[in-house]
Amino acid sequence: MNDQFQPLDDDEVLFVSVGRVLMTNPTFKVGEFIDALAQAISDREQDWDDANEGWFGNGLECEALRFGTKGWQRGKVRIRLEFCPDQDPTPKLLDSRRKERRPSELPDLRYEDVYRPEKTEPRYDNAYRDNSDFE
Repeated sequence: MNDQFQPLDDDEVLFVSVGRVLMTNPTFKVGEFIDALAQAISDREQDWDDANEGWFGNGLECEALRFGTKGWQRGKVRIRLEFCPDQDPTPKLLDSRRKERRPSELPDLRYEDVYRPEKTEPRYDNAYRDNSDFE
């Protein structure tokens, strides 16, 4: 596994099927999780104020004693989510195609290859039909 964690943007989406905390839905935006975490902490802390919001926003002023540095460093700290991709970042859509064909033989992806909405049956027949059939 690749151990290079990368920060996630607030609008990126996660699907977490096992081990979820704070979120009732398994699919959620990173920003929604950060907001839920901030709300859970603020509900628990009696002396929560606007200054504490820095933990989840632009950062909270602090000093850090870090490995590889000499002494304390002034700066900011904040809470973010990070993601570490698996070593093989092959999209699931292409997995079966790559087993069957060499990469040079793969066709260019089209919108239809990625998004195939299910055909749905109409719930009602023509809403504007002649209602005399029901009399």
